[in-house]
Amino acid sequence: MDEVDVDSPDIDVGSDADLDWSFDVDAQDGGLSHLKPPPEFDSSSRHSSETPDSHKPYHTKRPHKKSRAGCQQCKKRKVKCDEVRPTCKACRLRKEKCAYPPTSAPVPTTSHSASLVPISKSNSVASSASSPQPYHESNNSNMAVVTEPLFRPREMSDALDMKLLWFYTTTGYQFFSIQSGRSAIVDHVLQVEVVKHAFKSPFLMNCLMAVSSLHLQNLNQPISPQRAALYCSKAFKGYRGAIEAANPSDFPALIATSLLMIALSSQMFRDPDGKPLYVIDWMQVWRGIGLIVEIVSPQVLQETGMAVLFYRPPVDLEKASSYIPNNLLFMVASIKPGDADNEHQQTYYDMLKYLGSLYQEMREHGFNSILDLRIITFFTFIPKTFIPLAKEHRPRALVLLAHHLCFAKLTPDVWWMRGIADREISQICEEVGDEWAHLLRVPQMVLRTSDRTEIAQLLINNRNWTPTELDRYERDRDPRLKTDLGLFDNEGSEISIFEGQWKRKSSLASMSLNVTELGDLLEPCPHIPSPIVESISNLV
Repeated sequence: MDEVDVDSPDIDVGSDADLDWSFDVDAQDGGLSHLKPPPEFDSSSRHSSETPDSHKPYHTKRPHKKSRAGCQQCKKRKVKCDEVRPTCKACRLRKEKCAYPPTSAPVPTTSHSASLVPISKSNSVASSASSPQPYHESNNSNMAVVTEPLFRPREMSDALDMKLLWFYTTTGYQFFSIQSGRSAIVDHVLQVEVVKHAFKSPFLMNCLMAVSSLHLQNLNQPISPQRAALYCSKAFKGYRGAIEAANPSDFPALIATSLLMIALSSQMFRDPDGKPLYVIDWMQVWRGIGLIVEIVSPQVLQETGMAVLFYRPPVDLEKASSYIPNNLLFMVASIKPGDADNEHQQTYYDMLKYLGSLYQEMREHGFNSILDLRIITFFTFIPKTFIPLAKEHRPRALVLLAHHLCFAKLTPDVWWMRGIADREISQICEEVGDEWAHLLRVPQMVLRTSDRTEIAQLLINNRNWTPTELDRYERDRDPRLKTDLGLFDNEGSEISIFEGQWKRKSSLASMSLNVTELGDLLEPCPHIPSPIVESISNLV
C-alpha cells in the first residue's frame, strides 16, 4: 500500500490554535489507515510553553515506502528501486543491466514441529516489521526455529496411529503399574523403553495401537470399531508368531507385550457376544506372563529394566489362612472320599490361602494401592492345577472365582478391569445352579451395589466396618510402595536376579548361591509355547 501526503486540516478545539495532524491514506480505496498527532504535541503544556516559535507551521515528514528487495544497481547508487522484474524502471532509463540478488526458496511451515534452518540477515530484518522475531540459538546467531511438517515414522500409517501412540505415552501408560507417576524409573520404562522396542518389533507396536484404541473407546472417543478390531487382530497374530519364533531380538518386546496383552484381552468382557465364563481364559493370559519370562531368561529382564513392571507384594500364606471366610473354608473341608474333588482338595486349600490374602489386606490396611495390586495380580499367584478345574466348570472352583470377582469391583479406576465382575458373577451363578446358591449369597449381593465401602462390608460380613482410606497425597507417599513391592515367588519369598540367574534373597544372604528355577517360582505350565498360544488363539 502506497502512502501519500494529505494536507492537514485545521481543527478548532475551543480557543486553541490550529493543530497539525498526520493522515495515512490507502491509495487503493481512499480510506484512512490511521490518524495520529505529531510527536511534539503535548496538550498539557501547550499554554505554558507558548513562544513565538511555537506559532511556526509544523510540517510532517513525507512518508515513504522503503525498498528492501531492490536490484543491486539501485542499492549501489542508494536510490529507491521499484522492484519491477526483470528490469526496474531506473535501470531501464539508465540502460544498465538490472540484476537482483539471489533469494532462497520459501520454507513451508506448519504448526506441528520445529527445526533449525539458516536465515539471512536481510530477511530477518524484513520480517521483524510484521511478525514476531524467531528464537535464535545462543550458539549460532544465523539459526532460527521454524516449523516443519509433522514427522511420521514409517511404522505410522496415518494421523490416527500418531494420535494413538501419543495417547499411550501421555495417558495410557499410567494404567499398567501402581507406581506410575510415583516412580521415575517405572515411568521411563513404560513411556520410553516400551515405545523404543515397539519401533523394532511391529507386534508390540500393534499392541500399543490396539490398547490405546480400546482405551479411547472406553472414554467415548470416536475411534472406528473396525480400526480397533484390525489393531487387535494384528497384535494377537504377531504376538503368537513372535512366541513361536522366539527371536532373541524380540525378547524385550515380548516382555512388554505380555503385560499389555492383559488389558487387550479384557475387551472380550465388554463384548455383548463374548464367550461365557471368559474369566477362565483370561486366567491363562495372566499365566502367560510367567511363560514369557521363562522364554526370555532373567538376564534379559534385568538388562531391559522391565523387571520393575512385574513387582508385586508378597503373601504370607500362613497368616492369610486365618482370614478365609468360614463358609468357604467349610466348603473345601467338607470334601469327602469319593467326591470328584477329593484328589484336588489341596489345590482348593492353596487357592483359599491366596484369596485370604485379599481379605487380610483389606482388614488390616483398608483401601490402598497395595490392595489394588493384590486384586489385579491375583491370577499370577493361583496354583497352576487350579486352571484345569475351572475349565471343567467345577462348582467349587467357580465359587472361589466369584468371590475374587467381588474384589475386582473395588478397582473401578483401572479401565480394563471395569465391567468384568458383574458379567462373570452373573454367569457363574447361572452355571452352578441352586445347589450352590448359598455359597454365592455374598457375590449376588455385591452385584446390586457399586459402593466400595458397602462391597467391603459385605465381603467381611460386618456392616459397621469402616475402611481406612488414604487421600491422594498419602497414597502417593505410602512407604509400603517402596518396602512391600519387589520380585516375589508364589511362596512369598523375595527373589532377585544375580549373574543372570534367579536367586532367593535368603540364599544370597547366607552365601548359598543355589539357583532357583523360575519354574518353581512362577509355576508355569510344562510346555512353554503351547498354553499361551492356545489361549491367544481362543481370543482371535
